[in-house]
Amino acid sequence: MDYSAYDTADFVCDDSFVAWVKEGRDSAHWEQLITQYPGKHEAILQARAIILAAAQLPAFQLKEQDQQLMWNEIQARVETTGIVPVAKRRIGYWYWSAAAVCIMIGAALWWMRPQEPPTAYARLLEDAKLEGNKRVEEVNKGKSIRTVRLPDGSSVVLQPGARISYPVCAGKSCKREVYLSGAAFFEVSRNTLQPFVVYANEMVINVLGTSFHVKAYEQDSLVEVKVKTGKVALSVQPLGDKVISNVSANQQAVLQRKTLAMLLQQPEQQQKKAPETPEAITYSFDFNDAPVDSVMTTIENAYGVHISYDKALLADCRLTASLTDEPLYEKIRLICKALEAGCIIEGNDIKLTAKGCRRY
Repeated sequence: MDYSAYDTADFVCDDSFVAWVKEGRDSAHWEQLITQYPGKHEAILQARAIILAAAQLPAFQLKEQDQQLMWNEIQARVETTGIVPVAKRRIGYWYWSAAAVCIMIGAALWWMRPQEPPTAYARLLEDAKLEGNKRVEEVNKGKSIRTVRLPDGSSVVLQPGARISYPVCAGKSCKREVYLSGAAFFEVSRNTLQPFVVYANEMVINVLGTSFHVKAYEQDSLVEVKVKTGKVALSVQPLGDKVISNVSANQQAVLQRKTLAMLLQQPEQQQKKAPETPEAITYSFDFNDAPVDSVMTTIENAYGVHISYDKALLADCRLTASLTDEPLYEKIRLICKALEAGCIIEGNDIKLTAKGCRRY
C-alpha cells in the first residue's frame, strides 16, 4: 500500500495503524513503513500520541449531525489555539475521539500558556469596579508632561507614560479616589468633608488639600511621595487602613514594596537630583510685582499647558500673588480675576482676553 500521501489524520483513521498502536499488531509491517517513509516519521508520532490519548476516552458514537458540529468546533478552535487544521476525511470513532482530544489538548495549552501577571494598577482598577461608579482613564502618551483637570477642580501633572483613573460622578456620595501608575504631581482642592485619596501600587495617600509628587512605576521596587505644601497621611494597602506615616511639606516618604517598610526623609536627607522633567513641584508660584509674561511662562513650563493672550496689551501688567497652594485651574481663575480678563480653558489650551493695564 502507498502511504506517501498519508498525513496525521489518515494514520489516525487507519484501523490497522490503530491496532498496531493499541495492541501491537503487524509490528513488522509498521516498523518497515517507518524505514520506508522517513518523511512520515513526524506524522506517525503525532498520530500515535493522539490515538493513545483518545484511548482514555469512553467509547461513543456520533451521529452525522453531531460530527458536523464537532468539525465546526475544531475549525473554530484552530483559530484560537493555533492547531493546524486537517482536511475533512472519512469519519470514524477514532477520528472523532482524536478530534476531541485535540480540542481538549489545544484548549489546555491555550489556557496554560505563560501569562503576564496583572499589574498593581490593574488589580486596583478591578477592585474599583466593585463600587459601580463610572470611571475615566487619562494616559500621557506624549514625551512631555501633561496636566489633567479632575472633576473636583484638582489638577494632576502626568509624566510621560503615566496614567490615572478617577470616578466621574457628583455629590457627596462620589469619592475623590485616584488610581495612579507612573509619576505625577497632584494639587488637591481643599474639601474637609471629602478626603482625597491616591492609590499608587501598595501605597495609599490620604489628603484634604495639598500638593505632592508621587513616583509609582510598576517595575520599580520603591514608591516615593514628596510633599510640597500641606500634609498627607500614608498607609500601606496590604496592611489595612492604619496610618504608617504623616508627611509634611518638604518631607519625603519612601515605601519598599517587597518588605512594605516605610522610610521618612527630612529635606537634608533627601538625595539631590534633578526631576525627570520640569513640573510644578520644582517651581515657586509666589509672585511679587512680576510681569504677566513672566507669570505665564512659569505656568506654561510647570504644567505643560499653552496660554494665549495679547502680549502687547498686557506688557505693562504686573502681578503680586501667592498661588502656591492652589491647583492649576484655580491659579488661572485668580490671575484672570486680578487682570479683569476673560478666560477660556479647553484641555491644555488656555486663552485670556483682557483690557490691558496702565501704569501711573
